[in-house]
Amino acid sequence: MSDVKRIATRDSYGITLAELGTEHEEIVVLDADLAAATKTAVFQKAHPDRFIDCGIAEENMMGVAAGLAAAGKVPFASSFAMFAAGRAYEQVRNSIG
Repeated sequence: MSDVKRIATRDSYGITLAELGTEHEEIVVLDADLAAATKTAVFQKAHPDRFIDCGIAEENMMGVAAGLAAAGKVPFASSFAMFAAGRAYEQVRNSIG
């Protein structure tokens, strides 16, 4: 186990998104003005044309993600769990679900 490199989950998320984005052109990353905290800035740097900062509007971000998915893209909507679940609940329930 001493050979295993330990990194934070969010660091792994950002690095993996950037790697997957290189392999899959259909991946688009959305963020709620938290790219530094969620580490989606790593994807943004690698693929700026497929990164969308939706601002502090998780409810809108979920709608944008649903539209992208309907158009054949693979969106990753990134925010803090309490905001994604709390602020975007009605959009998920009423529009997406």
